[in-house]
Amino acid sequence: MIMARGKQTCKILKEIRRQIADANGIEFATSECRYKGDCLGTCPKCEAEVRYLEQQLRSRQRMGKAVAIAGISAASLAMLMPISTEAQMQQERQDFLKGSIPAVTDTITVKGIVLSGDTLPDGGISKEPLIGATISNNRTALGAIADLEGHFGLPACIGDTLEVEYVGYEPQTIVVTEDMRNVEITLVPYQAFMGEVVVLDARQEENHYLDLNVIDEHGNLMDSDNLDISRIWIDEDGEEDYEYLNPKYFDENHPCRIYWDYDLSLQDEDDKPLKEATLRIEADGYDDPVIIKVKYPKRNAKKTIKFRHKKK
Repeated sequence: MIMARGKQTCKILKEIRRQIADANGIEFATSECRYKGDCLGTCPKCEAEVRYLEQQLRSRQRMGKAVAIAGISAASLAMLMPISTEAQMQQERQDFLKGSIPAVTDTITVKGIVLSGDTLPDGGISKEPLIGATISNNRTALGAIADLEGHFGLPACIGDTLEVEYVGYEPQTIVVTEDMRNVEITLVPYQAFMGEVVVLDARQEENHYLDLNVIDEHGNLMDSDNLDISRIWIDEDGEEDYEYLNPKYFDENHPCRIYWDYDLSLQDEDDKPLKEATLRIEADGYDDPVIIKVKYPKRNAKKTIKFRHKKK
């Protein structure tokens, strides 16, 4: 039951991301989710999609372009809110029975509104509702989503820390106090790009990309819609970790192109391109992935990968 709700939440959130991408003219391709285990509505691949979308929105701001965020359909949010509310109520009941929530007298329902803090041409602040903004309680892991008017409600205890987030905006952390029953939260666009216009060198777009020619057993090229490509590595605890990449469809002869300089999953902690990476490639219709090692393309590079079914 939890997995079913999680899958539905994932589907709706993916649709919201697609609508934001469409409203801003951002190429945004998704593929079937292969996440294994209980689905909570998000996973590393979903998080990679969010990071990609944030990256593209930041790029638009760098070039002085307006960012549109108001085109989310009411239907998507209306479907999402009941799922979120029901999941929260179940979690609250479970936590209460476990004794993880303090006495009821310490618990309040934080109510408020999430607004945008965009600067208008006349110097004023937009104060538009941020539909779909997420509010999460760091202690209980409960969350809420701002409705069509930006309003939300979330159970919390005095002293709890809430994280308020929305794509393209600086996240905000607030500490719950007794009088938080009508709080106004204003998120501002990422400050690093406010008032900054950067002209990108067109030559950068043509260099440092990797074309993956992924071929099925019949010799046909597979495009990125039918592939899941992730970078994998071993973390400090000796466990395998991974992040999904966002390959692009360039044309029918280059259906899976990775722009190394612009893919966040191929950058180090200082936001510089990795010198090499290990990639895991999964293809629709094939059980086993293909793992390859690739180096940073000094100009551009091409790699051919063939998928075959195992002989029985």
